[in-house]
Amino acid sequence: MKLISLLVGMLLAMPAAAQDYPARPIKIITAFGPGTATDIAARVIGQDIAVQTGQTVVIDNKSGAEGQIAAQSAAAAAPDGYTLFFTTQTTQAINPHVYKSLAYDPVKSFAPIAGITLGAQIVMVRNDLPAKTIQEFIALAKAQPGKLSFGSGNGSSRGGAELFRIMTRTDLLGVPYKTQPQAITDLLGGRIDIIFSDFTVGLPPVLDGRARGLAVTSKQRIPGLDQFPTVDESGVPGFEMWAWTAMYAPAGTPKPIVDKLNALVRQAAKSPAYLNLLKANYGVSFVGSPEELAAFQATETKKWAEIVSIAGMKEP
Repeated sequence: MKLISLLVGMLLAMPAAAQDYPARPIKIITAFGPGTATDIAARVIGQDIAVQTGQTVVIDNKSGAEGQIAAQSAAAAAPDGYTLFFTTQTTQAINPHVYKSLAYDPVKSFAPIAGITLGAQIVMVRNDLPAKTIQEFIALAKAQPGKLSFGSGNGSSRGGAELFRIMTRTDLLGVPYKTQPQAITDLLGGRIDIIFSDFTVGLPPVLDGRARGLAVTSKQRIPGLDQFPTVDESGVPGFEMWAWTAMYAPAGTPKPIVDKLNALVRQAAKSPAYLNLLKANYGVSFVGSPEELAAFQATETKKWAEIVSIAGMKEP
């Protein structure tokens, strides 16, 4: 009888806990550094959640090791809804295929809350590189194998470049960076040759003339950016690459709290700041239910297993 009473008490307490949630500040751990697409999206969502709840929301950037530092920290946090994880496909779909072992499990360590944004990449080169189209870049790369380099500050950036390298049969040198803005800085400084970048950090220097945009990685041209052809139509048929962000809680977080967080994110996705974020970065809303995020992550994990294998991205 005592056990039954205890279980009944726990079940009754869970909705009450969700009703009172949040009662103190929330910390959102992000997998990448300040100024990245992940960081900016986390701040937009976090700020709106703060307005809705009246509680402070703190963004904790833990960059490095392709998001593993942030993922491990978030996975080890108390499952009470006061530490959340804002991340991308790098930690949730790519890393398990690249690294032999991880200090977290992309599925078992987290409770999905909601997807946030979905966007293509811009393929950009340094201005003084004598290539104005994808085909000209391929020809240049084949003329000097192993001489041209690509930079990447996250898994999707590296994945895009590696897949391009394989599909075009070019020999490119990969240069890893802690964050994507660092890679962009080196491209603008002429230290690397090409980057596959999210629009948040990659598009501004292309539009203001500091770098040259060759193509976008979506299947069709993007309205408003019609001057950039797709990689597919530029002579690499079948090429397509997307990047996404999403929010998770540590595994074991009570479902009523997860559902409350999902509702907060859904409301945040109606805010002018979120809509402006999508507009500025030519993104797509990716907000749905926890179950939809879990299913999407499973599909992405299978897709990236193939990409990692084809591109030879697995670490020794």
